[in-house]
Amino acid sequence: MNAGFYSHLYYQVLENYALGMLSDEDCAPVEEHLLVCSACQDLLADAEEYIQIAKAAMALERHGGGEGQPLVTDFRTRRRLSKPVAAATLTGARH
Repeated sequence: MNAGFYSHLYYQVLENYALGMLSDEDCAPVEEHLLVCSACQDLLADAEEYIQIAKAAMALERHGGGEGQPLVTDFRTRRRLSKPVAAATLTGARH
């Protein structure tokens, strides 16, 4: 795992951490790195935001609501999301 103090965590590791998919053994170095790395803290916040948007999209899809309404109403949040990620999230595309 890429969790040294002089390197950054991979986005996929942060996403798995946010989803609770890492073992306790793998969480320890991630949490230690997050204590000192503001760049990875920001990436983790982005991953958590993406996960919340994806969960909202899935909930809307299940309940059939929200058609024609943007899931992300805050302009700065929409701008930060990459176009492919935002398109997949907002259209309910699955990977």
